[in-house]
Amino acid sequence: MNTRKVVAWTAAVVGAAAVGVWLYRLTHPADARGPATPDPGRNRPPLPDGLFDMPEGIIDHEFETHDGGVIHAIEKGSGQPLVLIHGLTLRSDVWAPQFHHLTDRFRVIAVDLRGHGSSRPGREGFGLERLGDDLATLLEHLDLHDAIVVGHSMGGMTIMECCVHHPEVVAERVAGVIFMATRAHQAIPPVIDGPLRSLLGRGQAMIDRGEPLPARAQINERLARLAFGQHPSRRAVAVVAEMGGSMDPASLVPSVDQIFDLDVREPLRRTNTPSLVMVGTRDLLTPVPSGRQLARLLPDCDFVVLPRAGHQLMQERPDEVDEIITGFADRIAGRVESLSQAVDVDPGPVTSEQVERPGEA
Repeated sequence: MNTRKVVAWTAAVVGAAAVGVWLYRLTHPADARGPATPDPGRNRPPLPDGLFDMPEGIIDHEFETHDGGVIHAIEKGSGQPLVLIHGLTLRSDVWAPQFHHLTDRFRVIAVDLRGHGSSRPGREGFGLERLGDDLATLLEHLDLHDAIVVGHSMGGMTIMECCVHHPEVVAERVAGVIFMATRAHQAIPPVIDGPLRSLLGRGQAMIDRGEPLPARAQINERLARLAFGQHPSRRAVAVVAEMGGSMDPASLVPSVDQIFDLDVREPLRRTNTPSLVMVGTRDLLTPVPSGRQLARLLPDCDFVVLPRAGHQLMQERPDEVDEIITGFADRIAGRVESLSQAVDVDPGPVTSEQVERPGEA
């Protein structure tokens, strides 16, 4: 499996997703755009480059998984635990903006998923169920209670698997969950499902035979830019490209492969944990309609749309994301009656018009 094929098929995934989003916007313009808001668009002030570097005072944790792997996590701050879980090809430090903004109120903890960053898989290898197991282990190892757990993309799928397979841990230790730019099923567009499975199968066969794969997956800044919406920070795009380009292909192949057969729609209908789904209108991988479908599955769920934002919400819209997280914490603690009320009280950029309750529609 050569590097050019990896890049070509990655581009095909994004391209197919882009076509699907364009067709949906064409036929369902109001639903795909989200609510009308006073979003500043091109007039939004640029984010400082330093926001994407981790602040000082970070504490590192390492602990063993049930199958002998190693999970690395970082933390800073004090207060209610806020657990942040990244998406495919990223690392814990992708949450740098939240470490700058939220550690005065929360004990912010970010995790490297197995095969990413400094975490290593154990005997059972990869799989979304393993990621759910690792999250349960982290919650128990750090003895967290009343935690808010935020999952971006594959990180959201990790939370779903934890809810399905470790409901007792979630009930005891988690106060609320936030699904950011993620899906509960059909993570890979059907049009490229077969060819991509075939390509990954060949790559895995090479790994099994001990043959070397390309040193890097060549996720460059041009490809990383597709994960962002309107006018992203160049520094943020470079961070995503560096993370993807530095990931070991021997971990990348099974990490991509593990998301093909995800379908936890029925189990999610039976969850009771308060939840929130947020998505950007320029997200090519998990567009607004898929986010709204996820929110409708959950019995106690808020849904927030961020105009002109893409897939990398925590990097593109840190002020909005941080206001939503804080408002959600106030809502589930009973300090306000609803997320709409919380964002109206907060002077930040999110308005109550952006908050929906799809399950009550």
